[in-house]
This record gives sequence, structure tokens and C-alpha cells, in this order.
Amino acid sequence: MTTALAPTAPPRWQLLYSPRAWRRWFAAKSARIRDAHSERAYDQLAPFVPAGARVVDVGAWDGRLGRLLRDRRGCDVTLVDVVDHNVTDLPFQVYDGRNLPLADADRDRVIVMYVLHHAADDLAVLREARRVCRADGRVLVAEDRVDTVGEKVRTIGFHAWLATFTFMGWTRFRKEHAWRARFAAAGLRVEEVVPLGAVGALWPRNVLYVLAPA
Repeated sequence: MTTALAPTAPPRWQLLYSPRAWRRWFAAKSARIRDAHSERAYDQLAPFVPAGARVVDVGAWDGRLGRLLRDRRGCDVTLVDVVDHNVTDLPFQVYDGRNLPLADADRDRVIVMYVLHHAADDLAVLREARRVCRADGRVLVAEDRVDTVGEKVRTIGFHAWLATFTFMGWTRFRKEHAWRARFAAAGLRVEEVVPLGAVGALWPRNVLYVLAPA
């Protein structure tokens, strides 16, 4: 897959009469949002990813996060997802959502960013993450919080809005105690819980779980 060029916004005066200009504006705006999302995810993960680490990004989507880890941290990154939206030149594999195409203990870091609430079987994803993670490695899981009523309203509302544009729904959100039980069932122990905040007042509150093989 070749690296996609970022679309450029048209001059504002063209928006007065050109439908094509509006399409270009929307594409450029969307690209800026995706880049900002990738930058935020990188800033959140970078403290937990050693330079030069062997990384697999599970549910990598367009691959932008993995590209930042390669370019800025010198990581050896492989992307996997159930669909191919990769816009980078990183190695990418489509997988079935259950069995990662990697050997046992193959990776220093396994990244699972906002994936589990979309997974048909989140426990299978976690067990595979545990399998491919080295004994001294870490699994990094980011999820949206639903521990309070306000957090649940923001999370569900945001994903309902997101589904209208991406047609990507969700299966289940879990409270922290439920995620801890899920991690334990997969053979992972919680080493650290890092609040990540939110992009805006109406966006979900995010949290990062740093998990070690049990």
C-alpha cells in the first residue's frame, strides 16, 4: 500500500459556487482530524513504547499511529485489522478478529486502541494479545469510560454520532472493574491505569490500561 497524499483545502471563495470545492474542503478537514487523532494517540502511547520496540497495532485502521511510532521511535511496526484501510507503507495484514498472524511471544508491545468495544469477542482479542506479547512486554489497551452516568451518556452518544459517518457500531462498553476481570481472564494483569481525558466536553473520557503478562 502506498502512502496517500494529504488532500488540500480549496480557496474559500470557491466554496461559494463549487460542489467539488466543498468535497475537497471536507476531505481536507477530515484529514486534519485524523492527523490530530493520530498525534494525540501517539503522545499518549509514546511514554510506554521503548525506542526500537517490535510493535503490533491491532485494529490499526489507517495505520497513521503505527507510522508515527516508526518514524519517531524507530519501532518495527506491523499493522493488523479486519478491514484494509491502510494508507501507509507499513506491513499490513487482514485478520479474522480472533487469531493474530504472529508467532508466540513475538512482540514487545501489543497496541489495542479503542478496539475492544468493537470486537465480536473481546476476550479472544485479549488472549491473542497475551499470546504474542513477550514475557517482559506490555499490552496497551485504550478504551472509553462508562463508569458514571455522564461518561456513559457521552460515550454512547459519541459513538452513535460516529456510526452515522463510519457505519461502525459497537458491541459492548465495560466499566473498569469489568475490564479488570476481562484482562485477568486473558492472562493479563493491570500494571497501570492512565486517565487520558477527552478531546472536548462532549467527547468520551478515555483511559489507557498498561497490562503485563500474568
